[in-house]
Amino acid sequence: MVSQAEIDRLRLEADTIMTRYQQVEKALDQARSKSGDHWDTGELTVKLDTPQGEAIDVTLDLDSDPASNAQSRYERAKVLEAELEREQEIVGQLAPLPADPVAYLICYHLDAVEGNYPRSMAGHLDAQREHVESLCEDMETAGLLERVESGTVKQRRVKAKQADEVRQHHTYYRLSREGDHLLRFLDEPDGQLNVLRHLPDGHTLVRRLARGGPDYPRMTAEELDMEFEYVRHLYRALRQVGLVTEYEGSTIKGTERKLKPKDETHRKHTYYVTTDRGDKMLRRLEE
Repeated sequence: MVSQAEIDRLRLEADTIMTRYQQVEKALDQARSKSGDHWDTGELTVKLDTPQGEAIDVTLDLDSDPASNAQSRYERAKVLEAELEREQEIVGQLAPLPADPVAYLICYHLDAVEGNYPRSMAGHLDAQREHVESLCEDMETAGLLERVESGTVKQRRVKAKQADEVRQHHTYYRLSREGDHLLRFLDEPDGQLNVLRHLPDGHTLVRRLARGGPDYPRMTAEELDMEFEYVRHLYRALRQVGLVTEYEGSTIKGTERKLKPKDETHRKHTYYVTTDRGDKMLRRLEE
């Protein structure tokens, strides 16, 4: 992931090289006339004072002049800055969504049933009603959900209910157009990558599974000192996005599970593993 600090460092080094042009040129000329390890690496590290007077170490390309050394840094900083802007724009598409796994689950639930009220959603998602109510209000304010306030909500539009029609004694929510666009974004590789940036501990869980093999929520919660309910919802949200999936099979071989190796583990819990897409997104994030 690109950082502003790296961009600032490159530009500071470039400015310093140009400010200390003659000093850099002299150091390069001297190095080229002497033997040393710099011939093996093709690089020379010199200590220079920045325009602000702070001493820093700058590694120079031995075969380039001072201007070329500076220009390569300016060009690299420009490329990284464009990449950072692109990353921030992508992450920004998830900004309206609360960074909470239950918020993700609410979106997917409403996409499936087309409309529901918080108490019912809490039951379907096995979450606290007050928490769901609060998230729905926040997501409505952010424009991801909209209320259905008309007299009744027809059964064909609210698949979560069984009656022919549902009296409007609850506040119903459904996905807005913006909410629908957000779910479509989560189907794309860039959307799935940025879930690992946006969703707290999402990166931690996917990396844990990728490196340690199948695991289940209670064990994860205990070993990482997290709340069990939070971890359980986090696994479910990552599964909805497509980064993890449930482990299939009745036993887990010791070679598959590095977290707590045994010859084999009889599956008594719901274990999760990374998907191919989850592994790919993890590699992209950590490059």
